[in-house]
Amino acid sequence: MIHRILHTSDWHIGRRLKEHDRTQEFTQFFCWLEKLILSENIDTLLISGDIFDNTTPSVTAQKIYYSFLTALAKSPHCRHTVIISGNHDSPAFLDAPAELLGLSDIHVIGQACENPHDEVLALKDSDGNTELVVCAVPYLRDRDVRRLTPSDNPEDSDKILKAGIREHYSQVFAHARELHGDANLPVIAMGHMFLQGGMTHHDDGTRELYVGTAIRVDANIFPEWLTYTALGHLHSPQATGRENIRYSGSPIAMGFGEAGQDKAVYILDVDGKNLAGVREIRIPVFQRLERVSGNMTEIFGQLQDFAEQNESVWVEVTYTGEDSAPELQENLQDFTKNHRLVEILSVYNKSKSITPIETPYPDIDSVTPMKMLDLRFEEKHTPEEQRKIYTPLYQEILKGLEVDY
Repeated sequence: MIHRILHTSDWHIGRRLKEHDRTQEFTQFFCWLEKLILSENIDTLLISGDIFDNTTPSVTAQKIYYSFLTALAKSPHCRHTVIISGNHDSPAFLDAPAELLGLSDIHVIGQACENPHDEVLALKDSDGNTELVVCAVPYLRDRDVRRLTPSDNPEDSDKILKAGIREHYSQVFAHARELHGDANLPVIAMGHMFLQGGMTHHDDGTRELYVGTAIRVDANIFPEWLTYTALGHLHSPQATGRENIRYSGSPIAMGFGEAGQDKAVYILDVDGKNLAGVREIRIPVFQRLERVSGNMTEIFGQLQDFAEQNESVWVEVTYTGEDSAPELQENLQDFTKNHRLVEILSVYNKSKSITPIETPYPDIDSVTPMKMLDLRFEEKHTPEEQRKIYTPLYQEILKGLEVDY
């Protein structure tokens, strides 16, 4: 019997773009998603992290989230929803209503479980029989997996972190295999991570998961016998490593780096242990983003084209003309006054006549945190009285971080 699954992730509810509110986009997306779940007779919905854009979502963001979950609970067909946390989420915030949501077969795992076996979910059909096994591993924070001992070399911390992630997943998969290995059941893995070979774009809103490190997890942590792996974190829909290991990406463009990029969700048909098919369903564009660049004539020519299309467009402008163009901002303001559907959200003047000011930073190995602060003061021409205020505050922060300054 075919079981139909929808994979989505990286909603980032509450996200703003250059301080522009995006509530309307999120509302339209969830309306579209709800209709898709109904029309496609989705049995299980998987949401692979970064539900919210930050750890303290606004009342509006929470309302959007819970309104959608309420609609899911009333769905005549979708029997299960599985939600894991991402690096933008507060694990405690997501976990708080988990018991209540569980009554509606909405399963939430925000914090990594003390016993990784508890992240293996056996989802039941209407007769109480297991129909789907989900290894629902949330975003693994340093404290969840890193086990440094006094004898460990700090330079090996990245290796220790990778080993911790691998060990956590290994325990989850071993338990899933132990419980359901002989049954003809689909086993789905969920995770929120940066896989080796994953594709990102400049200004796509993707954060490094482990600050100060270059952690990229190898796809071989996911065993071949898994039916499918539903990942979150990277914002472009893509297969990585193997065709059945996929990122669904974000449903709306997170930044101008994603302007014009196709957004999608994946619908899987599984038959027993086998993946019968994967379909990429394109998400409509709810707010158009565009980038324009060139000299004055080229920029305003492109803007005029947008205006004539009678559609709301948010634009990033980059001026690359020969002259310094001091009148650029004023001209853009005049244009948008007369063409209300075209909004200029950011402007960059990269005129060839402007010589960038370069600060001669010394070799990075010789720069202490205090030296970096002094260089920043010099670069910004910070007055002496302000330096006297900021310096002790900065030193206090360094002490709190136990940084040698």
